[in-house]
Amino acid sequence: MKIRTTFILALSFFSLSSIIAYSVFSSINMNGSAERQYERLYSDIATSEGKNVTEYVKSVAGTSSVLASDTALTDFNMSDSGEMSTALETAETYINSATGIKRIVFLDSSDSLVGSTESGYELSYTDEQMDTVTSGGAYISPIYSDESDGRKATGEYEIAVFNKLSDRTIGVYFSSDAFNTIVKSGNFPTNGRVIFVDGLGNIIDDTTYAGLLSDTGGRGEYATIYNAVYNDNSLLSTPQNFEIGRNPRISYTVKASGSDWYAASMAEVDKAYAYSSGAVGSLVGVVVAVSVIFIVFNVIAIILITKPLAVIEETLVKIHRGDHDSRIDINSNNEYGEISTAFNNLIDNVVVSERRYRTIVEMADDIVFEWNLKTNNVIFSNNFNKKFSYRATSDHFSDSFFLKGKVHPEDNDRYRNDLAKLEQGVDFKDNQYRWKNIYGDYIWVSVKTSTIRDSDNNPVKVIGVLSDVDRAKKGEMKLIQQARFDALTGVYNRETIENVIDNEIHKVADGNDGFAILFVDIDDFKIYNDLYSHATGDQVLKFVTDSIGEIIEDYGFIGRYGGDEFIVCIRNTSTNVPQRVAQDILTKLKAGFVCDSDARLSVSVSIGIYMVNSADKSVDEIISIADDAMYNIKKNGKSSFGVVIDESSNNS
Repeated sequence: MKIRTTFILALSFFSLSSIIAYSVFSSINMNGSAERQYERLYSDIATSEGKNVTEYVKSVAGTSSVLASDTALTDFNMSDSGEMSTALETAETYINSATGIKRIVFLDSSDSLVGSTESGYELSYTDEQMDTVTSGGAYISPIYSDESDGRKATGEYEIAVFNKLSDRTIGVYFSSDAFNTIVKSGNFPTNGRVIFVDGLGNIIDDTTYAGLLSDTGGRGEYATIYNAVYNDNSLLSTPQNFEIGRNPRISYTVKASGSDWYAASMAEVDKAYAYSSGAVGSLVGVVVAVSVIFIVFNVIAIILITKPLAVIEETLVKIHRGDHDSRIDINSNNEYGEISTAFNNLIDNVVVSERRYRTIVEMADDIVFEWNLKTNNVIFSNNFNKKFSYRATSDHFSDSFFLKGKVHPEDNDRYRNDLAKLEQGVDFKDNQYRWKNIYGDYIWVSVKTSTIRDSDNNPVKVIGVLSDVDRAKKGEMKLIQQARFDALTGVYNRETIENVIDNEIHKVADGNDGFAILFVDIDDFKIYNDLYSHATGDQVLKFVTDSIGEIIEDYGFIGRYGGDEFIVCIRNTSTNVPQRVAQDILTKLKAGFVCDSDARLSVSVSIGIYMVNSADKSVDEIISIADDAMYNIKKNGKSSFGVVIDESSNNS
């Protein structure tokens, strides 16, 4: 699609969407304003009715407290029928239309009904409800009718106040006439109503008893009242909108001060919108007219403004097809002229930079690669062919050198793990692996990468360099070898011996089996140098290390401690008996070897053994004890071994 068409369609879209958005915004804003005014009305009514309930509860509580102070009602014996009859006669004197009292009942200490001014009256509250009733509190008492299938609420009700004394409870029942006056006083100008809930959860809805709030389960139009009473106290000060069928409702709930009563106002939301609809329609008409004029003006402007874009588009297509000499031909003093000049200069610089970059890469020894994570293609610089013989069948990653190149078996697992991390955005810092080169040899290669990410920080491209570090790596490994091993015999040198023994001590400290140190000294070593040559002496040293190494290769190590002295470590001495190992060494060395002068030389050694079963001695102490044991063998005939255990026992 042409950009001119896109602009026109976009302009039309945004203009029309602006009309729609403004209409919606105006409607929402005006309706919201109307609803807020409506909310103030029903919240004020709920607050006012909450105060009325408070005053009413205080009034009936005060009236009932008069009865609770009458000794004729509080001091008689309720188990005496005669005294009960007299008390009921006294109670009936309080029943009249002025006080609103309809009935007075007496309950014993277990809240069982024992007397009533109304013959045959049955208490409307359950035992659980009576347990929660507070003395002096007012509660809704539903009126029931006796039917064949049980008692059923008639919708009528009374107000009951219970005064709990030490041995009895006096219940005073009031007519609902006074309370109905409160209910009717809170009606809205439309069809709203006020709902009341007492401390037991009884509901009065539009002068009718509607049951217990807990039985609604938080459903229907009583939902916000239920949640305010039982779940969320914040709803006591927050208006709530909810929908029953196709009638949206608004509810406001308050808790009556000084009591357990709640008052809630209820009304239909759409009644608030009747006065806002006309104003919204007028505003939309004006906006539509202005938008049409705006669209026509801007379409003409877009056609004129976008004309030079065709020239720019044509030039870009030519450059994309490989004509790098094409340039934008727009000579004007406006922004298009500046864009053309800047773009032409940019193309000139890019062409020069690309040629320079390619020249540098081709001359360098390092191999540059690019992995596009979106297309999953990998491209290597041309000098790759000078180092490796692998030729990919395609640029796809699955055919690339990274998956098909020959990695040394010892490096393969580590390389595969690192490659998986690279795809997730973890760069190679200086990862080194052995790859088979064009000559079939494994060479050390260092890989460094830099990941390019998009605006969402997702990896999109990896730029990297492969460097041949084989000479430096092998030189480094040779230095490490020289630092740890004896140059003549190839076994551990003195420093390495001490480090390894220290590690064995730590293993014993961690609960591992003990180990033994054998201090081995060649007897009369000077004779080999004097009678034969120093070269023969070197052969003797190598023969000793090779022979001992063959014996202990599965459970120990040997190192040259200095001159003709060697240290042998035997691990797990509970199964690998050091005395047996020492005897095998003596036997094998005594068998001798044929030196360069064709003479068969037998070698004799003296061995000091120290059994290490704890970690309380240092490396120097352990070697010193084994050295002393060896020295004792030297003094007592040589060509044997001696064992030291716990520094107190010396056996040979």
